[in-house]
Amino acid sequence: MTAPDKPLEGKVALVTGASRGIGAAVARRLARAGAAVAVNYHQNKEAALGVLREIETGGGRGVVLQADVRRQDQVDSMVAAVKEKLSAVDILVNNAYFPFQVGALHELPWEKLHEAVEHELSALHFCAKACLPAMIENKAGKIIVISTRLAQQPLPKMGAYAAAKSALESIANTMAIELGPLGIAVNVVTPAFTLTDASMIMPQAFRERVKDSRPLKKHLYPEDVAGAVAFLAGEEASMLTGSHILITGGSHLQL
Repeated sequence: MTAPDKPLEGKVALVTGASRGIGAAVARRLARAGAAVAVNYHQNKEAALGVLREIETGGGRGVVLQADVRRQDQVDSMVAAVKEKLSAVDILVNNAYFPFQVGALHELPWEKLHEAVEHELSALHFCAKACLPAMIENKAGKIIVISTRLAQQPLPKMGAYAAAKSALESIANTMAIELGPLGIAVNVVTPAFTLTDASMIMPQAFRERVKDSRPLKKHLYPEDVAGAVAFLAGEEASMLTGSHILITGGSHLQL
C-alpha cells in the first residue's frame, strides 16, 4: 500500500521536454508524489540536471535522458534506458514544445503548417508506441497530453500551433477509446497562457491583461498545471479517460 502523501510510489513517469517550464514543474510534482521520474530534454542538459537535483534533494529518484522525441530511434533508445535504469514506464507525460512559425495561415508556406502538425503528432506517436507494450502487458498505464487553450480559442497568427495542438487532442481522444479496454487512460491537460521563462518575453501589460480577464484574477504558473497532471496520474482519477482538463482560471467562461 502506498503512503497517502506518496500516491505514485512504485510508479515510473517519463516527462518529455522536462528541462524547463511546465515539463520541469510536472517532473518535480510527480517525484514529490513518489514516482521515479525520467527527465527528458532535447538540448538543455544543464537545466535538466538541475531538475534532477531538485528531485533528489526532495528525496525523490530519477534520471536525465536526452532525446529528440520527433525521432523514433531516439525515443526507442530513451524508453529502453528508462526501463533499464528505473523500470517500465507507467505514466507518459507528452509535453515537449516545438517552435512554430508565427503568421497568418493564408500567408504561411504549406511546409511550415505541415511541419508544426508533424512535430506534435510524431512526438506523441513515437513516445506512446515505445511505452505501450509494457502498459498493455501490465493492463495499466496513464498517458497525459499537454495541449493549449489556443486549440479551442485561437489567436491571430498562431494558427500553425493551434492546428497542431487540435490534431494532437483529436489523436488523444481516439487513443482513449482504443486503449481504454486495455486498461490505459489517455487524458489532455489544456492550460491557458502560463507564466514560464519563455512566456516572460511578452510585455508586462499583456500579462496583466490576461490575468485580469480571468475570474480568479490570478496568473497561471507551471505548478498549477503540474497539480492537474499529478491528479490524472493517480488512482483517484481511475475513471477519467478522454477528459480535457482546462487550467484557465476561468477565462474559458468569458466571451
